Amino acid sequence: MSIVTNKKEKKFLTEEELKTLKEIQTQTQALIVELGEIEITKLQLEERKEKGKIFLQTLTQREKDFSKSMFDKYGDINIIPESGEIQKMK
Repeated sequence: MSIVTNKKEKKFLTEEELKTLKEIQTQTQALIVELGEIEITKLQLEERKEKGKIFLQTLTQREKDFSKSMFDKYGDINIIPESGEIQKMK
């Protein structure tokens, strides 16, 4: 804590010091905003990742169900996806 000997005496930063202080404050505020935006983006990506995991589980189960139904219907086969041709496994 500084000691003031005369209450009327005010001290001020130089113009250069004040300019530097304001630049630091502006850059600090910009950094805070940037970090906030990064955190929001992270949360959005985490949400997308979770939705992707759920979709992958659904898709994997759908593939298993389809494979089982094709096996039950046609037996041990190989399917050519481009044409839908069914080939019996040897």
